[in-house]
Amino acid sequence: MDLALDETALAARDLVRAVLARHPGLAPARAAQPLGHDPGLWDDLRAAGLPGLAVGAEHGGGGAGLHAAAAAALELGRVLAPVPFAEHTAAARLLAATAPDHPHLAAVVSGELVATLAPRVRCGVGTAVPAGAVAGVVLAIVDETLTATRTDPPGVATPNQGDLPLADRPLGLGSPAAVVLGQGPAAVAAFGRARREWLTLAAAWLAGLGDGALDLATRWVRERVQFGVPIGSFQGVQHGLADLPGLVDGAALLAREAAWCQDAGRRSLTGASGPELALMALHFATDAARATAGRLVQYHGGLGVAVEHDAQLFYRRASAYPLLAGAPRHLLRELGQRLLGAAATDGSVGTVDGSIDAGEGAGEGEGFGHRPEVGAFAAEVRAFLATWLTDEIRQRMRRTGTMHVPALHRAMAARGWLAAPTPGGRATRSVWELSALFRELEIADAPYHGIATTMIVAGVLDQLAGPALRTGALPRLLAGEAIAVLGYSEPGSGSDVAAARTRAEPVGDPPTAWRINGQKMWTTLAHEAAYCFLLARTNQDVPKHRGLTMFLVPLDTPGITIQPIHTIGDERTNIVFYDDVVIPDENRIGEVDGGWRVMAVGLSMERGVMGGTGMLEPLVHDAVAWAARTGPDGSRPGDDPAVLETVARARVDAEVAFLLTRHTAFLSASGQSPAVAGTVAKLFASTAYQRAAGELRDVAGTTGILRGLDHDALATPGPADAGGTGGALEPAAGGQIERAARHSAMVTIQGGTTEIARNLVAEQRLGLPKARGGTRAAGAVANSAPAATVTPAGVTTA
Repeated sequence: MDLALDETALAARDLVRAVLARHPGLAPARAAQPLGHDPGLWDDLRAAGLPGLAVGAEHGGGGAGLHAAAAAALELGRVLAPVPFAEHTAAARLLAATAPDHPHLAAVVSGELVATLAPRVRCGVGTAVPAGAVAGVVLAIVDETLTATRTDPPGVATPNQGDLPLADRPLGLGSPAAVVLGQGPAAVAAFGRARREWLTLAAAWLAGLGDGALDLATRWVRERVQFGVPIGSFQGVQHGLADLPGLVDGAALLAREAAWCQDAGRRSLTGASGPELALMALHFATDAARATAGRLVQYHGGLGVAVEHDAQLFYRRASAYPLLAGAPRHLLRELGQRLLGAAATDGSVGTVDGSIDAGEGAGEGEGFGHRPEVGAFAAEVRAFLATWLTDEIRQRMRRTGTMHVPALHRAMAARGWLAAPTPGGRATRSVWELSALFRELEIADAPYHGIATTMIVAGVLDQLAGPALRTGALPRLLAGEAIAVLGYSEPGSGSDVAAARTRAEPVGDPPTAWRINGQKMWTTLAHEAAYCFLLARTNQDVPKHRGLTMFLVPLDTPGITIQPIHTIGDERTNIVFYDDVVIPDENRIGEVDGGWRVMAVGLSMERGVMGGTGMLEPLVHDAVAWAARTGPDGSRPGDDPAVLETVARARVDAEVAFLLTRHTAFLSASGQSPAVAGTVAKLFASTAYQRAAGELRDVAGTTGILRGLDHDALATPGPADAGGTGGALEPAAGGQIERAARHSAMVTIQGGTTEIARNLVAEQRLGLPKARGGTRAAGAVANSAPAATVTPAGVTTA
């Protein structure tokens, strides 16, 4: 998957930027009110060939595809460019496809005549037609008859919130002005394709709007001073902005993916069809644009609602433009019906059923498709997991909370799948293959946490460890014969890892060994592991980040006690106590007091590759199957519009989480730092999963809180399970919705809390100053007063 713009899309983007440079800023958008159209800007875009960009060269167009048009729409949206590019492009492509000899086609392709679609027709009149105030050609479908009506535009828009050029347009059906282009199902299908293309380009325009609004908001909060500091230093402001990059990036990626897949005539890598992707793109871009525009207005205070200020322009366009396609809820229901229809007709359970096989909609290795070798590898992993992961294994993991299967780990290692890329040149799978591997593990609900942490530690050892660890522990880890876990968090240093108080004191001068005392929290799989990748304080007299050293501690060393903690998400984790644990100096990794740098190496391997962002996909798979299932009374849960909307919204978020994760892998594969993008992806994926799990539980009603039988400690067979009448309530989706609702409480904590992630995104992506008060001050408090005391008897609040 190469997410860089291809040459055609880059050319389209640069073409638009060059034209907009002559019409700078938001001046055209403001001057075009209330009509919402700037003829001068449109003429300059015409001169550059933009109106016919995505029309075939045989019709006098630029011969580019929808993906290039989406790149252009993104640029136009950033400055709210008042031209009907999305509407015109979709209509021009439809006219060229259905009436290549139409007398006005050349004028439409050149942009001399603006063309548009009438998505709503009532009594022979196109109502609230997008660009209807300026279009000379209006295409519509009425009673399975596709027509193109050529009349002069009114030049006056129906008054509307966004100052958009919409107007009612009589279609003149039956008159010479209305030319019939086609009839029957083929005509309906052609108009449907054009509508999807319009939705896709409208989504790209809205994604651009979101990006422009976010840029304006971040520049403002950096400059605006209150209480003697920039307001962007207030954590409330930072957190209000930090969720937005995931929305804006996700909207742009989803619009581009929808366009690319329609160009290629292929499904996405998650199996979504072109019609589904178009609906997803517009829904998500609507949310992204409205969220960013809302924050923009809020953080400008009174200026934000002043007509004289630009912030309200973004707000009004974001509010109004999406509604030209209809009510957002109706579009979600349309998507939901498509998902349930696929489940009912071909058993695909919506569209989330694992990566597609190589060659089946997988693209040519560019754009949004798999490279063939990656698709083949993903299919190999999927087939392997299908033979290994039985319901019995899954149920045992959930009962015990131990999410690890040693035999599975060894089998995967034996196939050469688990060596992470390192600069040392070790034969490994590529970043793309590892990303596909962990996605397949997540979709299959396979235990991968121990595999991931072991790969991280192995990668660090391969780069930084001394000879003893490289010849001793490393081969065992690479072979899957042992696992390594992470020993970072402590009672007084959770998110503030650098506040670690576990001590490692040298034995001898120079040190030949180290004596470790302290305790580590949340050390998942410590009871199964051979080693702990342990961060310990070795210097109290330097700033906290500089006084840490990393060690690989064998967990069978005397003085180690492991105490279980069971979580509401069916997972066991552990407290590990270290009491005078002595290990040789050869188990030190990196320089003394250089542990922070060592840990950073491990984190760089994790971002965008080793899971943690795909948990929504299997939940959507189960939810769609549940919603499509017909009950004894002949009804389906999906007959409830609230269920349809909830399932569809979750499906959209799953697609965006996938794309953000792939974007992180793309950066890593391209030699760029994936750290910030990985944080954005994790922040979005975890919050989206938590929201979807809660909403699915609620729309399922009582059945959403019933547990499945795989949780035998808390579930007992009901009358139906005991061979009764079957009248008892059954857990929604076999209990998977209930389980996800519990598990989702963990995902915004584990691997770094969402609050810390928001701090990082605000500072590193948005360039905002450190939060007022600073993390250093908070760290000093954590160093002096831990939040809890942990003993072998349990955890007590201080």
